[in-house]
Amino acid sequence: MTGDEAPGEQVAVPAGGDVEAVKASPGEAGGGADVAGSRPGRRTVAASMVGTVLEWYDFNLYGFAAAVVLGEQFFPRTSPTARVLASFATFAAGFAARPVGGLLFGHFGDRLGRARMLVVTMVVTGCSSALLGLLPTYRQAGWPAPVGLVVLRVVQGVGVGGEFAGAALMTMENAPPGRRGFFGAVPAMGTGAGFVLAAAAFALAARLPGQALMAWGWRLPFLGSLVLVAFGLLVRRRLPETAEFTARARARGRAETSLLTAVRGCPGAVVRTMGVSVSCFIWGYMIQGFVVHYGATELHIARSTLLWALAVASAVSIGTLPMWGAASDRWGRRTVITVGLVGTVAYAWPFFALLHTRSPLWILVALVVALPVLRDLVFAPQVALCAEMFDTGVRYTGLSAGREFAGALSGGTAPFVATALHAATHRVWPVVCYVVAGCAVTAVAVLLPTSRPGGDAHGPVRAVPGQGRG
Repeated sequence: MTGDEAPGEQVAVPAGGDVEAVKASPGEAGGGADVAGSRPGRRTVAASMVGTVLEWYDFNLYGFAAAVVLGEQFFPRTSPTARVLASFATFAAGFAARPVGGLLFGHFGDRLGRARMLVVTMVVTGCSSALLGLLPTYRQAGWPAPVGLVVLRVVQGVGVGGEFAGAALMTMENAPPGRRGFFGAVPAMGTGAGFVLAAAAFALAARLPGQALMAWGWRLPFLGSLVLVAFGLLVRRRLPETAEFTARARARGRAETSLLTAVRGCPGAVVRTMGVSVSCFIWGYMIQGFVVHYGATELHIARSTLLWALAVASAVSIGTLPMWGAASDRWGRRTVITVGLVGTVAYAWPFFALLHTRSPLWILVALVVALPVLRDLVFAPQVALCAEMFDTGVRYTGLSAGREFAGALSGGTAPFVATALHAATHRVWPVVCYVVAGCAVTAVAVLLPTSRPGGDAHGPVRAVPGQGRG
């Protein structure tokens, strides 16, 4: 099924490709034991989303802390602007590690199963976040403190790099025909919920007196990760494997495709996945990182006001993500994504104008339009659009590689680039142009076909050993 075809339309199998079905029927998947909508399927959907909540609570928490306190705690011997840039550079280091996690967990997820990898990614990310809450500051330990911060941030990025694609595939590969957009967007609801928890936790910490926040208050949300990890492990225990992966494993046994072959066999799909992901990474992380700092320091808006507005917008996102995913099942992935891209380009400048009112109400309106409406129109259909380019045997690796390389190049650098652009010009229009450029990249990836020999231009790409082009 391609991004724009009608539900139930058949997908052509590429010449020389596998004869494996793109979507396993309930019978092919072992009697429907894990089809979304059955009892095990509901558990799979819940566990997939809960794990994403925990992962993105940890990851987003660092983004908030980087914008508010980490520069002063770990890079005190620099100017205020340099502190923020240093903390955002450390934020980018975590993103740089995400492709490593995506390739590593994607490879073993394609060989051993998605469910096993999701337990590992959750432990890695949650524990590294909790350790960050115990890390001594520069004043307490000197240079080992920022080094430790970077190391933990990199470990955290490795865990997150393998999480989202696996969680999304757990639901999408169990989806009934014509519902892949909806079920692929369900784990994305966890990113919104994790954002809500992180924003709420840090907003509560930010209400402490300034001295208490800087001394110990910022540590509490990070230490709270241990409770979330324990809960997540309980939910993900004995999580059943997806129907499609189970059917493929029964037909072929354990996959022997190497990681290099998996990526090299479908480079067009990997590159296209990168392009599709760029605009959401820039828009979302620019808002999360740069806007919080800009609003607090340049516009003198209370940090708690900004964080609570972000929390409300993310809460709304929990409802809009599956709605836009379902819309993509009905009207096509490209149609829904294009509407979101056009809206983002038109709204980027008015967004900053609303922030400049300094009114809590208009700030809330600005963020609700920016995130659950415009960003999610692009974000919700992405999983289905990109996953449908890959065969089951390389889907985890391919989707993770494309998405996480895009995250490293555009998401992790977004707060740093936006801050640097504003610092150089003292204007927001370069930041607006930056957002528009990201939308242009995604538009090209979404609208232009990815051609490959012997197959439909938008169909699923099959990795064939020794084949160097997708």
